[in-house]
Amino acid sequence: MKIKLLVTCLLALSIMSCNDRPFQIDEVLLQCYETTYKDKGYNIKIIIKDYESLLVKEGVLNDDSGESYLQVIQNIYSDSDFRISAPTFQDIDPFFKLDNKTKMDVIECEREMIELAKQTDSKWAKLSGNFQSQETNKNPKQMYEDMVASLSENDLNSYYFKLKMFRLFDMVNPKLEN
Repeated sequence: MKIKLLVTCLLALSIMSCNDRPFQIDEVLLQCYETTYKDKGYNIKIIIKDYESLLVKEGVLNDDSGESYLQVIQNIYSDSDFRISAPTFQDIDPFFKLDNKTKMDVIECEREMIELAKQTDSKWAKLSGNFQSQETNKNPKQMYEDMVASLSENDLNSYYFKLKMFRLFDMVNPKLEN
């Protein structure tokens, strides 16, 4: 009985301590992408690292730092003619190789995780609110400034952030403009 009580107390303490820590954005990747992709034979972290290395080699990114990604975002927002002429992420992204039900499951999981982030960490609530505002959507520079002000170095270097940036980069890739 003592052991059951001790285990129950330790479990409760660990759950409470988890709730006190800020939301880690890579939890979305781990929860929604990694498991699904592993089941389909893909390793999303290796795919992200390999594509990042390609973008560095192609000169799109200076290096693998979050600051380098922010520089590309700033270029996209400040120059309407800015294009990324590198292989597209869409060509290697496992998301586009999944059946529609699995895609919808991943999207729903991601939405739920972002909602959880907004509830558990005020930084994510503020950032999400800023991105959804009409003023920010009409002002890409403001979106960039919100990201710089709100995201930590860990956030900027997360796999999830990089995954989202690859999809943004594809939007200015001439190969997908049609």
